[in-house]
Amino acid sequence: MSRYPVYGVSEDPVWTRGQSAGPPQASTQYVHQNPYPSGNMSPYHTTVVHSTHKPVSDADVYRVGIYGWRKRCLYVFIVILTILIVLNLAVTLWIMSVLDFSKDGMGALRIENDGIRVKGRAQFDRPVHLSHLSTARDEALLIDSFRGVNIQARNLSGQVASRLSLNSEGRATAVCERFEIFDRDNKLLFFADSDEIGLKLENLRILDDGGSVFEGAIQTAFIRPEPDTPLRLESPTRSVSIEAGQDVEMLSSAGEIHLQSLLDLSLVSKQGEIRLDSSNIYMNGMTKSLGRGQPHNQLCVCTNGRLFMAAQGADCRADRNICE
Repeated sequence: MSRYPVYGVSEDPVWTRGQSAGPPQASTQYVHQNPYPSGNMSPYHTTVVHSTHKPVSDADVYRVGIYGWRKRCLYVFIVILTILIVLNLAVTLWIMSVLDFSKDGMGALRIENDGIRVKGRAQFDRPVHLSHLSTARDEALLIDSFRGVNIQARNLSGQVASRLSLNSEGRATAVCERFEIFDRDNKLLFFADSDEIGLKLENLRILDDGGSVFEGAIQTAFIRPEPDTPLRLESPTRSVSIEAGQDVEMLSSAGEIHLQSLLDLSLVSKQGEIRLDSSNIYMNGMTKSLGRGQPHNQLCVCTNGRLFMAAQGADCRADRNICE
């Protein structure tokens, strides 16, 4: 037994729906007994605590945590979420294995430092935007489409500046302000715009057995046929006009030159001369006079080949000023 007084006080807090309960108020009674009247042993004290506060019922106490059907729903939701995460991870791994994902790319698509390389055939369902397209050194570039191929470029304002179309009907269309063709040395060979078409070639060869038809004027400095092939300028229903700012030269080094016309053939020189330089000059098919009718002027020839007119009935004599 204890020698000192013992005070019985409850130390556990109780939370209720009403006002908070403070420490229990108890009435304490002290009972002093001395069973040893002789005084041989020290007396002891016994304390009895009687609480006047009523005990709190279970319905008025708040329980901390999730209990009942809420707890079961939470566990079910966690299980379903875990299953979905596992299925999602499994499907992702399956797709990566089928598409051959790796650190270098996906399947035939490889990502390199200088661009993207596709090994094999690649099919695009949407427009593709790129700045450079090339193949390996020993491979050819093939662009195949069942509905045509359209290549277009835009200017700084975003408008289409040029376009190249290859349709399925077998027609190729190029839309641009100026079309140019260069050789491997970056020299201009051909250009075409709305004003003119130019060719900068050493030889322009037209391979056509029936000839070439031109609508409008042709401007060139030299016309030459293939070797061992005659050159023929012909207008079946109209005339042929050859004009030059300075000289017109027709030269045949190893053949003949024929000028043939159904109607008139005119050689006109407004300020210069018309020179016929040959050892033999023939004028066939001319009308001969029978010596009757009105006399006319005479056509005479100088020793240097110059032609001049003489009066009728006079001798063909000329002074130095005429035949110089």
